[in-house]
This record gives sequence, structure tokens and C-alpha cells, in this order.
Amino acid sequence: MPETPETAVTLTRQAIESRHSDRGRARALLGAALAKNDQYEPAWRWLAEVVEDDGERLFCLNRAYALKADPATGRARKALRAASPTPPAEVSDLVDPPPPAAEVTGRTTGRHRLSWIAAGAAAMVLLSSLGVWTASGDRQGDPVHVALVAGMTGDNAVASAHMERAVRMHLDTVNAAGGVHGHPVELLVYDDADRVDKAVAIAEQIVRENQVLYVVGHSSSDTALAAAPIYQRAKIPAITPSASSPRITDGSDWYFRSMFGNRTQSDFLSAYVSRVLGSKTAAVVYEDDEDGRSGHETFVESFSEFGRVTAAVAISAAAESREESVEAAVAEVKARAGGAPVVLALKEKNGLDVIDGLRSAGVTAPVLGTSALSSQAFHAALVEREKAKARPGSLTGNLFMGTPLAQDSLSGPAQVWADDYAQRYHERPLWQAAMARQAVNVGLHAMKAGGLGFDEANRAEDRRRVRDSWASLKDRKNSFAALLGPLYFNASGSAQMPVSVVTSDGSRFVSAPTQFTIYDPLSDDAVKADLAQGRVIAVKNRYLSLRQVVATGININEIRDLDTTDGTYFVDFFVWLKYAGDNAAADVQFVNAVKPDLKLGEPLRNVTENGQTYRLYRVADRFKTGLQFHDFPFDHQQLTVLLQNRTRTADQVSYVTDKEILDQDPRDYLRSGADADADINQVPNWLASSVRFFRQTVGSSDALGDGQAAGAANGIYYSQYAAEIALDRDTLPFLVKNLLPLVLLICVTYLSLFFKPSDGGPPVSMGVTAILSTAVLLNNVTAQLPKISYIVALEWGYYAFILLAATCVLIAMLRKRLVTTNRDSAEHTLARAARIAYPVYLVVVVTAFVAIFG
Repeated sequence: MPETPETAVTLTRQAIESRHSDRGRARALLGAALAKNDQYEPAWRWLAEVVEDDGERLFCLNRAYALKADPATGRARKALRAASPTPPAEVSDLVDPPPPAAEVTGRTTGRHRLSWIAAGAAAMVLLSSLGVWTASGDRQGDPVHVALVAGMTGDNAVASAHMERAVRMHLDTVNAAGGVHGHPVELLVYDDADRVDKAVAIAEQIVRENQVLYVVGHSSSDTALAAAPIYQRAKIPAITPSASSPRITDGSDWYFRSMFGNRTQSDFLSAYVSRVLGSKTAAVVYEDDEDGRSGHETFVESFSEFGRVTAAVAISAAAESREESVEAAVAEVKARAGGAPVVLALKEKNGLDVIDGLRSAGVTAPVLGTSALSSQAFHAALVEREKAKARPGSLTGNLFMGTPLAQDSLSGPAQVWADDYAQRYHERPLWQAAMARQAVNVGLHAMKAGGLGFDEANRAEDRRRVRDSWASLKDRKNSFAALLGPLYFNASGSAQMPVSVVTSDGSRFVSAPTQFTIYDPLSDDAVKADLAQGRVIAVKNRYLSLRQVVATGININEIRDLDTTDGTYFVDFFVWLKYAGDNAAADVQFVNAVKPDLKLGEPLRNVTENGQTYRLYRVADRFKTGLQFHDFPFDHQQLTVLLQNRTRTADQVSYVTDKEILDQDPRDYLRSGADADADINQVPNWLASSVRFFRQTVGSSDALGDGQAAGAANGIYYSQYAAEIALDRDTLPFLVKNLLPLVLLICVTYLSLFFKPSDGGPPVSMGVTAILSTAVLLNNVTAQLPKISYIVALEWGYYAFILLAATCVLIAMLRKRLVTTNRDSAEHTLARAARIAYPVYLVVVVTAFVAIFG
């Protein structure tokens, strides 16, 4: 076998191996490595590790940083800035020799002397600017580190990648705004491959490195449960975005969960099997790991309130026996379930095979799944399997999955976030991304509000403050406004949030027509009344209330007659509602209509089939919203139509986006529903750029005197559905029409600088006239705005010209004064400077406006 040639890489590896036993040999090997390739950055870094002199260490770090601007290298250089860089003996041959001394052969001429002076002055300016820039950079605090630990490789790599993207995307926004109290937040990503041994090693590494303030992760229950005692002992707060076993947070007061756990999930699924699907029996197929076992155990416990589990089968986690386990599970469920709903507590790979096996075996019973099977990625895998077997609809039918995130019921902020994520990464975010974003954000919230020290000396106390901040989020009144709504934790550290149930429409998961939500009773009498009437269900120590889900669609026909002085506009649109249950879902009001009693009227279509009702209406009236004019005339306005139930709270009815809207290209939202060839926008001088549809929850944290209202203990909230039309002002015609007189005044005022200094009267008159004319023009331009207390963008432009005109008046007076006192040279200098500075000033102002609003 040929001998491996020595390269910079191999020599560096040898040096690393011998650095502890023979430091001198390690230095020699690294010197040899750099002699072969002085551009190999790791060799410089390792040489900095083995040398003992600070000057030599700084020299090596400087060379490494010049090759790769690594933040860790930069921080190490900063710590040694008091030392003087000195090349180690091992690399002295790589340092250029000093140049020979230059001989002086003659006297420097005056022109050369001036050149040197000019160069010196330029260098001083450059160094001063660099010093200011460096000083301002030093004022930024040291970075704060947050860890993300997930299975970046392995079966859950796709979900973990979504987590990392969501966290990085949010931290980019936070750092662009200055970080947390001036400290940038750096993300350290660790891959535990969803393996327990790697999870333990990484947790110990995090403790040993002592850098991170808190941990987001781990992503599976097995790995989180293995790492929990390590974080507990080190008192490092951790929050998992996706591990659902209750044992993780039960056993540690330093571990939290940014989504619901298996106890909550099982309570909701049990109620769904019993009350919605009407079954007293169920079968369970679960993964033989911590997630699956705890999902099975909690479901059996919860479902005992309603019936019994007739079959419970584990799927082996071992790859070699997985296929046999799936076949055995399908056979046992078919034999013992007797057509009862089947609950799957499985990962995606086994979930796909079990659903395929059940349907292939002729089992048509409803299949329910835990959150691991609720992502759009899993739905896409089902559809691909259907296509491969030429059995469309065979696997996606009669599915009901529990999830923390239903894509059709995103609120306004969540919809914006999901759109931004899709624009950045070219795919819609999975629910794991939203949970990771919530996890990192609640940590940032604790950092901002907790009075932290942000240095190594205060790290233990900072971690305790983060942990205590999370523990203080204990109910809805004491919650954090997270991406998906109020985030707060139960006594064991698991997020208190409802489980949404999604079903397939053939192309995606959408909200099921009947849901449950968490019910907080105000009194025992209220609980008894709601239980008796069937509006509330008791599951263990929890109360759940039935929620009617209304699939809502809005198709805009026309928007016109925008009045910016009072914020009103006319909208003509179709609206339809699809729901199961009584017709109270159609008893809606438009909360931002100019007429407070605006109703839907009689439906154009009213169809009820198989318990599902479809109603179509047409509405045409004036609406209002609060317009913002800070950027006028470069402003963008959001015109909304807000629909809300008149009597039922958000606990009883929720409006979500209909699949017909989800199936449309967003560009089609700008086409009229009454005439597909027409644009919805009929507002002169405005351009419609987009239309968005989303749900939102509004209300009061107080019961407002209604103690019998559902959820009154935490206030009364209502579900709204919003259509939001984005209008951009057609700026160019506006500027041409309204700024042309100002441009003429600018030209005339500039001419005043070319008058003779003795003619002081006309330039002064021209400047004063320009100021007064500008004030009149500004009043005319802003007359279309309502009464506002702030200065709009265009006003700053007019004020900039008024300042310029006033300066021209002052210059005219100074020029005349200088001539009168026989200081002609100074007058000429002032005149030239003013004629140059005038257009430069205008260019700076225009450039600033283009940079801010362009």
C-alpha cells in the first residue's frame, strides 16, 4: 500500500494528536504544515493554541483571521489586543524581511512637501474615521449564545432543518435591530442525530463550554429525556419545540416545552374519538420509543373517561424488524379493533407504512395521529404513495391529525411570518419551525425583561433569571405574546395551548369542522350548566369546549372611493361560509363597517348536504380603518374587511381560510370575483399590490361583567376573519403634479446665488418669497391628510428646502456685508462655496429619500 504523502492537513492532524504529550513536536509539525501551505487557516489556529507567548499567539490569530474571518478567532484576537504580535520561530521564514533603508539624494521640493502633507492629512482623516468606526463597533456588547440541538441528520432531518431556518431567520431580524440590549445573539447548532448517546455527549459539551444562556431542543423525547438531568444539574434552562413526553418536564424544573405535551394531546384526541367520531372503543399503534410509549400511555389514561382501548400494538424501532412489526400491527388492529378508530403515536416513516397497510387490508375506520404525523411534509408523502400505487384518495381519506399549527387558521402575524419564511426558503414552514421560533423568542423575551448581566461572571444568575421568567408565564393574563397566540406554561412546564385537528382535503391538511379548545370556567355553577348542555367535556382534570370551525372565503369584486381624510373606502365582495352544526356561525357582523348594523342579508346560495352547510353572500358597502401617513407620499395602506360572530366567542366558533382560497394563486386575489378580466382596484392614483386572508382573535382580558360567558375566567375573546388589501400610492404621477412648482422654486432660488453682492435686495426677496411659497405649497399638498400630530416624509423634504432658501437669504446678506467691508476675496470664496454646496445639498436630500423610500 503506497505511503500517504505528508500535506498541511496530515501534518496538522499529527500535531493535534501530540499537542498534550509533546508540545514542542506539535509546534514543529505545525511549522512544517505552514511551510507546505501558509494559506491553511486551521494550522494557524492550532499553532496559536500550542504557543505560550501572547505575542506569538496574537501573530498566529491575525494570520488565521486574515484567511477566514471567524467570529471566535476575532474574539480571541480582541482578548490579546494589549500584546505585540511576534512571529514564532517555527514560521519566521514565512515573514517577509524588512525593506532596505531609502537613501536621501536631494532636498525635497515644495511640491513634494505639499504632497506629503496632503497624504498625511488624508491618512489622518482615514485613521480618524477608522477609529470612530472601530470605537462604535466596540460599543456593541459581547455576543450572547443560544444553542439549538436537534436531529439535523437522520429520519427527522427535514423537520430539524425547518427548526434551524426559523430560529436563524428570527435571530437575523433581532440582530439587525441591535440584538438584545446591544448584544448580538449567536446561534450554536448541535446535531444529536436523535440518538441518546450523542444527546448526552452534546449536553455535557454544552455544560463544559459554558457559553449558552439557554437551549432550544432536543427534538425527540428520548434525547430530551436523556439530556434533561445534565441541564438540571448545571442549571441551564432548556425548552423543547417538539418532544412531547410529559416525563421530560415533569422530572425537571429547568426544562420547558413550547408546544403541548402528550397529556394534553391525548385529552383532545380522546374527546374527539368519543364526542365527534362517536366511538366508545379505539385501537392504538405506537412507536416503541419514549414519544410513542408516552403517547400510548396518556391516551389509554384519557380515553378511559369515555370507553376502552381494545388493541394496543407497538412498532419496533429496530430497522431489521420494523417491516414485520408493521405487518403484525395491521393484522392485530384488523382482528381486534372491530372498525373502531385507530390512533397512531408514530414517526412519519412508520406512520406512512401503517396507514398504507391498514387501507390495503380493507380497514376503513378513521385514523387519528399525533402531531408527528400532522405536517404538510407527511401529507405530501401520503399523496406520493397514493400516486405510486395509482390509488388516489385511498390514504388521505378519513384522517384526523392533532397539530399545534393548522395552516389555514394562521393569525395575521403568523401569516406574515409564514409568507416571509416561504419567500426566503421557497417552501412553507412545517409546524416544527413555528414551535422552534416560539421557543427561541420566549427566551429572548426573558433576556430583554430580566435585567441580565450578559457576561461570564453573571452567567449562572442570567440563566436563573431566564428560567424564572419562563416559570412566571403561568396563565393567560401572565403570558407572552408568541407567534401563535398567548404562550404560557402549566405547573410542569408544558405550554398550555389547544390541539387543532386537521383532516385532508386531498392536497393538504385543513382544519376539521369541529374542534375543541381549553375551557376556563368562572364558577362551579357555570361548569355544571355547560356540562349539562353538552357544550363542555370533562377529561381528567381538564375541561374542553366544543368549537365550530367555519371555512371562510372572500372574493373581492371592487374597491373604490378611498377617502384618506377619514379613512373610509367602498368594498364590493362575495363572502361564503362552510360549516357543520347550527346556523349561528352565519350570524356575523362587520366590525369595521361604517354602518354599525351592516348585516350579511339573504344568502345568494344556501345548501346543506350531509350535515355540511354552504352559504354565499354579496356585500357592498363602506368600511373604515386607521391609515398611517408617516411615509406620505410613499405610503402603503392596508385596507381591511373584518368579519366577526355577533354572539359566539372564540371558544365557540373560529373562522379559518377555506381550501378554495388556499388553492388559488395569490395573484388571482387581485382579479374581480364578478369579472375575472377586471382588476379589483378602482382607486385613482393607487396600485393594489396584494390581498391576504387570515384569522385573528380580539377581546378583553376581563369578563366585562358576563360571568356566564365561555372562558370568562380569562376574559372574553372573539374570532375574526380578515381580508387585507395592500394599496401602494402611485408615487411618480403624484410627485410630478405636486413637486413641479417646488422644482421651479429650487431653480429660481439657486439663481439668487449668481446676483452681484451689491444687489442684496433681490436675492433676499427671492429667498423670502420662496419660503412663503413653499409653505403655501406644503399646505395644499397635505390638505388631503387627516389631522395628525406627526411629521410625514414629504414635509421633511419641504422643510429641507425652506432651510436651504433661508440659508440663501443669509448668504446674500453676508456677501453684501463682505463687499461693503472690502473683503472681496472672502466674498468670492463664499459665493463659489455656496454655488457648489447648493446642488450637493439637494443631491444629499434626494439620495436620503431614495435610500429610505425608494
